[in-house]
Amino acid sequence: MLKTGYELSREEIIAAYARLGERRGLGPEFIEIALGLAGDLTGRKVLDVGCGYGELLGAAAKVFPGAEFYGVDFSPDRVIAASLSNVKTLKVDIEAERLPFPDNFFDAVFCTEVLEHLRAPAGCLGEIRRVVKKSGKVVFSVPNAGGFFPFNKFSNYIPTAWLRRKLLPYEHPANTDQPVDTCYEYGEIVALVAGAGFSIERGWGWRYFRYLQMLPVLRIFYGIFEARLERLMNGLALEKYAYNLFLVCSDAKTGHPDAGQK
Repeated sequence: MLKTGYELSREEIIAAYARLGERRGLGPEFIEIALGLAGDLTGRKVLDVGCGYGELLGAAAKVFPGAEFYGVDFSPDRVIAASLSNVKTLKVDIEAERLPFPDNFFDAVFCTEVLEHLRAPAGCLGEIRRVVKKSGKVVFSVPNAGGFFPFNKFSNYIPTAWLRRKLLPYEHPANTDQPVDTCYEYGEIVALVAGAGFSIERGWGWRYFRYLQMLPVLRIFYGIFEARLERLMNGLALEKYAYNLFLVCSDAKTGHPDAGQK
């Protein structure tokens, strides 16, 4: 676990994100993976917790125009921007407030690159479990500290900012301009999700061995073989070594027969 432990107020956190400007998510490849893992959303009610500027929901709405999409975020500017993506958005502090939806309301929920920002994510996880149907599906994604092993273990000894940018995950406290509280390792995030009452139906990793790009020659080969490497590692169920970890989950008491296809 890489603990930042920032002492920012909610207002300061909102201001910090405003200073990041129009930085928009993790791009189309990330969105493609998330939607692929969610499966067919035709005619479904779908929620994105921590929707940001609405990139994921906007893309989903184009693929599944008959679905009903909702997004919540604590940043008012992002909520306004996301509402332009043909989704219903609400300003909600997901760490301190209940989600404004009834129990068992959604068929699918996304919570991508959010949990690492929360000081106490258990409340958010509990609310997600409350509003998703017992037969529904939740797609989580988090940065994985273990994906940069062994450099995440001796970050204090990395001498320059350039090397830290190359060798450490962006969510590491020594290498981020975002208010990240905790960058979890694989076992920790699995335990956190399971402790909230979810059963993990499927894992998927994205962006393996990113630090190899610091070497010019390897950078060339990495770009050529990145997609093949991802397929190989995921085919061997080695997602614990990826920088970004996706987990497809259902209610632990009921399970879900369809974990989605990617």
